[in-house]
Amino acid sequence: MATAQDEAEEQATRAEVGGTLPERFQPRFWSDCDNRVALVRAIKEKVQQLKADCNADSMQKETLCERAIFLITVLETQEVNAVHHGKIDLGSYTQGLNTLMGVLRTLGLERKAKKIGTLSDYVSGGQQ
Repeated sequence: MATAQDEAEEQATRAEVGGTLPERFQPRFWSDCDNRVALVRAIKEKVQQLKADCNADSMQKETLCERAIFLITVLETQEVNAVHHGKIDLGSYTQGLNTLMGVLRTLGLERKAKKIGTLSDYVSGGQQ
């Protein structure tokens, strides 16, 4: 796992050579993040909630849940910055929102009201 100093050196190197890609790819995953950071904990909790809500039973759904929560976090950050600083890139915001809606649709999160019968049906045992 890369240290903060390694990352800083890598960024400095990229800046010197015009933003090129690093020579070696170092994957980073949410599971590697420091759980002492409140934002990391909040994101992980929201991911778990979304996975439960959509019955994420595959790696693909789990990945989409993680991306959805990240998009939500980015959008919320843009909203807070707009309120505090009066500036927002509406193009970027709208693109993020549309992407989020697509991801949520793919996960099947359109909530549908359950069909219920009448009280007399329930009492007579016809509706369970």
